[in-house]
Amino acid sequence: GVASSLPDGNKSLGYDYGLLLYSAKALNLPADDLLKHMLSVRDSAGAWVEYYEDNRPLGTRCRPWESGMNIEAALAALTRKN
Repeated sequence: GVASSLPDGNKSLGYDYGLLLYSAKALNLPADDLLKHMLSVRDSAGAWVEYYEDNRPLGTRCRPWESGMNIEAALAALTRKN
């Protein structure tokens, strides 16, 4: 699937993955697959981009806002396990 907060369903914002991870943690839901997918869509610099279309980077690369949110959400998801 595609993590999409946009109505057309095939585009997503770079930080949608992080928001989903935060939500999963808040609801105490397993999110290993989401974390793995979020890490797989990073760009060639290892960061997240502004937008994704069908899970492919689209728009501005290496976005600090999106990357920061996703990294923090990943750390939160990983600490839940310990």
